[in-house]
Amino acid sequence: MTIYSDDLVRIANHVVGSGTAVFAAYDAITGSGMASRGIPQVCCGVLLLYTAGIFQDHLRRRDTRVVAYLSGNPDAPLSKISAATGLSQERVASSLQRLHADGLVVSEEGAVPLPPRYRLT
Repeated sequence: MTIYSDDLVRIANHVVGSGTAVFAAYDAITGSGMASRGIPQVCCGVLLLYTAGIFQDHLRRRDTRVVAYLSGNPDAPLSKISAATGLSQERVASSLQRLHADGLVVSEEGAVPLPPRYRLT
């Protein structure tokens, strides 16, 4: 399984945001008692978590564009999906990977070495 850059950004936002918020809250309450330092750190952590949620919405909209294209164009290769949606092939591959994991898309390999073709289930 390939992990694409957009998935890494989402994971990093969750990990760093949660860690920052928890550590800052702990430090503000039990550490040096400097709420003036801990509260801004908590805000930064919460902001990272919020942006991760916005990023999730962006991924859903991108996945919707891929599904919409596949609904009218079954058995489409990655290059055609990319060209029709205006998304890079890496972004389309990331969406297809998520949609395949959710059981919404299947890929079919041809008998000869052709690029895989994708269709909705």
